[in-house]
Amino acid sequence: MTLTTNWLQAIDGTNALAATIRYSLHGFAREATPPDAGSIAFEETAPVRKFPDYPHKRNVEGRFWLASTGQHVPFESFWERAFLMSLDRTRSAEAVSSQPMWIHWRNPKRRHAPDYFVRRKDGTALLVDVRERSEIEPEDAAKFELTRRMAAALGWDYLVFDDLPGATQQNLRFLLRYRDPQWLEGVALRDLPDSGAIRLVDLVALLDDAPNSALGAAYALIWSDIARCDLSRPLSMSAVVRFGPDQ
Repeated sequence: MTLTTNWLQAIDGTNALAATIRYSLHGFAREATPPDAGSIAFEETAPVRKFPDYPHKRNVEGRFWLASTGQHVPFESFWERAFLMSLDRTRSAEAVSSQPMWIHWRNPKRRHAPDYFVRRKDGTALLVDVRERSEIEPEDAAKFELTRRMAAALGWDYLVFDDLPGATQQNLRFLLRYRDPQWLEGVALRDLPDSGAIRLVDLVALLDDAPNSALGAAYALIWSDIARCDLSRPLSMSAVVRFGPDQ
């Protein structure tokens, strides 16, 4: 793999590709240089670090079930869980790994472990850091920029997940229970409006013959983005949902 590095001269004189990538795959600790990393299945790697534990820790950690991939994926904050919820809703992921690698830059010395590696269903890759915008310090921003440049050279996308507007996180948590396909079983999707906007209460009335629950079917349509809704606002029966290409 040939890479042009002159445009990658990064902050503080660091070349984003002058680095060693350390990871754990199938029980073995391994190393690679960025030019070789593009062919590695980072979506199958084990976490390279454990979540820190200390007295009076405020972060909440756990494992989030990704319905789109059939995986339980670790998270160490509500913000990381919010990213996983948002990702699951897109149904674009094939596999996801947490803490997939350490990147060690050589000069000046920096290291960084991105939060997630996502292999999409179309084969493309997404490297993700999750940090609330107000929590990003200058040193964090420097590492994120180096990571972005390295990812770009490898043909990966890179995302700093740093913001969810308004009530989006709370709405996604509420809608999680409606991602089960059972809610749309027996619902004639072809009978839904081709375009336009209606209130949620009217959508529920339109789905009154849904076998399981008209309300559940309406929320499932919102989760799946068939009926689009501004999730930055608290969900209510007066919320407006939209259909069709003019959404």
